[in-house]
Amino acid sequence: MLNTAGSWTILIVDDEQVIHDVLTMNLRHMEYNNKPITFLNAYSASQAKEMITDNPNIAVVILDVMMEEEDAGLNMVKFIREDMQNANMRILLHTGQPGIAPRREAAERFKIDAYLDKNVTDNDDCYVAVKLALRAYEEHLKLKDSAAKDDISLMGDLSAHYIDLLAGSDCRNDQKSTLKKVTNMVNLVQQMLGDYALNDLKNDLSPGSTKASRLSLDDYRALIRIHDIKVILSHTPSDHFYSERSVNFDMLVQAAKLFSKIKILPEVCRQDLQKHIQALQATQPITDF
Repeated sequence: MLNTAGSWTILIVDDEQVIHDVLTMNLRHMEYNNKPITFLNAYSASQAKEMITDNPNIAVVILDVMMEEEDAGLNMVKFIREDMQNANMRILLHTGQPGIAPRREAAERFKIDAYLDKNVTDNDDCYVAVKLALRAYEEHLKLKDSAAKDDISLMGDLSAHYIDLLAGSDCRNDQKSTLKKVTNMVNLVQQMLGDYALNDLKNDLSPGSTKASRLSLDDYRALIRIHDIKVILSHTPSDHFYSERSVNFDMLVQAAKLFSKIKILPEVCRQDLQKHIQALQATQPITDF
């Protein structure tokens, strides 16, 4: 992987050396947000795939539509968006035969940022397109970071709710109060998953991509276990709640234990919750499910 922490990486994909030379000459002095440009050069689809796989931090790809085959360039777009699941990377289609890839079809179906004609000699068009693509790339990264910050905050809130739920006597004696607290927690989980879905839409990601990048399958199951508890409590007759209070309490403790193992839970929250669970286990046995 190329170390480009202090620069923006642009990958030029074209089977003609002269295109690489012209683009490099036209863009070599470009800066965006006080960061220069670093170029990567690929001369075939297979070489481009290898570079993209090894350098997921590429900001912009200037991609020839026709290389070894007529659809090689557009297949490369599919590789980036679908196989690599990379929605951050900005893509500029570059071709001397506009009829091969109509602008509307390319933009809508393949989610590209701009369409550049090799036959146009005005270098300003390419310069402006790359500049705008760098801005879009930066905005996508900010959106992704925002989603990460939001879910960490919600995880902290959920941890505090678990501690509050287990600390009081309501979860043993008051079905209405317990169900209300559990419902509030379910709402937070739904908000978190809804934010993930919204981030997918904003970033043109496949449904579930953000969730999969933030939560493992076990983490997701631990997160939504509180929803299962809500369903159980909602269908428990009020006259049975008190007689089943020990089972219900054990169920909540086990859910809290699983929740405390979720990787994106802030460490300080994890430690507070685990200390509380350990204190409960020291005073009474908890049944593992």
